Amino acid sequence: MLKTLDECFDWLYEPREFEAKFDLSRMYKAIDLFNRPIDYKCIHVAGTNGKGSTVSYIKNMLIQSGYKVGTFISPFVVIFNERITLNNQYISDEDFIRLCNHVHINLMTASLEISFFEILTLISFLYFEENEVDYAIIETGVGGRLDSTNVINKELALITNVGLDHQDMLGDTLEKIAKEKLGIVDDVLISSVQDSLKPLFEEYTSMRNSKVIFTERVEELKNSIDSTTFKYKGLDVELSMLGEHQASNASLAIDAVLYLKENKGLVISKEDMLKGLKNTFWPGRLEKIGKSVYVDGAHNREGVTSLVNFLNKFPQKKQIIFSCLSDKPQDEMITLLDEVADEIIFTEFEYPRCEQAKVLYEQSTHLNKKIALDYKETFNLVDDSALTVFCGSLYFISLVRQNNL
Repeated sequence: MLKTLDECFDWLYEPREFEAKFDLSRMYKAIDLFNRPIDYKCIHVAGTNGKGSTVSYIKNMLIQSGYKVGTFISPFVVIFNERITLNNQYISDEDFIRLCNHVHINLMTASLEISFFEILTLISFLYFEENEVDYAIIETGVGGRLDSTNVINKELALITNVGLDHQDMLGDTLEKIAKEKLGIVDDVLISSVQDSLKPLFEEYTSMRNSKVIFTERVEELKNSIDSTTFKYKGLDVELSMLGEHQASNASLAIDAVLYLKENKGLVISKEDMLKGLKNTFWPGRLEKIGKSVYVDGAHNREGVTSLVNFLNKFPQKKQIIFSCLSDKPQDEMITLLDEVADEIIFTEFEYPRCEQAKVLYEQSTHLNKKIALDYKETFNLVDDSALTVFCGSLYFISLVRQNNL
């Protein structure tokens, strides 16, 4: 029996070897063991960037209107329990340990072995079932078509955008990656995907007799260092989350809620939608942790592009503190950050795939660049006269947040 969180983690992280995954049969066998614990309304969210923020906007609008909402997201920024929530409350250690044991015992009895992410997905399904959620908002782990979450009966599928990430698993072109993400579509898809991929989305959904709805352009978008405001479909929206990209995420969430209201019996007022949007907070997304110090989870080209676009709107001196994983497009991210930074510091942290600070440093052409071999050293290098951003990896900014400078 698993008695502690550490014992649960030891079991979850045990090395497991599987043959190449060509279908979802393993996950279907797993949910069949538990009588398919997915009999509730689900919203499925895929995309390269913006999934977590979009999930959070929808969640908070629904909660504001009185619904009981579960969410399943990955990875985490604050603590592991963040992956599974009920009405903004992380799953408790006690519930997680209890459900780990429940899953562990049943898998052993059935001689069925499933992956780390499949186990977590299954635990989230069971947690939502026993808490009788009105809605579960489920974020894909990687891709969509073969993602373990893609066994749910969904009210709606959402795709935020498509970028070149996880190419070893999803393909080496935007089109190949898009087709993997489109694998979550059942009846209706709403997307804020870039214009270049809209014809592919239209073709794919047409072939499957599905409906696709694209978000529209927001109006009167204004960014400040403290908020984001815009108009969209008759709503005067104010967000606490920062950056032009958050207007895109929020407009996708608005369209999702409006679709559910107009077609699926969701009851919600404009006032509750606006309150929910304004109250939305998502850790590690241009999050302010000091007087002029921010952390941002940008960890690929698209994420860094959004960060740079935000920073370019402000005249302050910019200091970037950067670390990333070895399998990310380091040269592209560093090139973008070099252009916006007045100073850039490269560092590293303890994680198996963390890139060496020296390797990152050597890729930069910035005239004012530095190395700090231990990320904690960078806390003493923060320039109080600059707008400072820690970025490059969700794992990195999670450690920065924990130390609170």
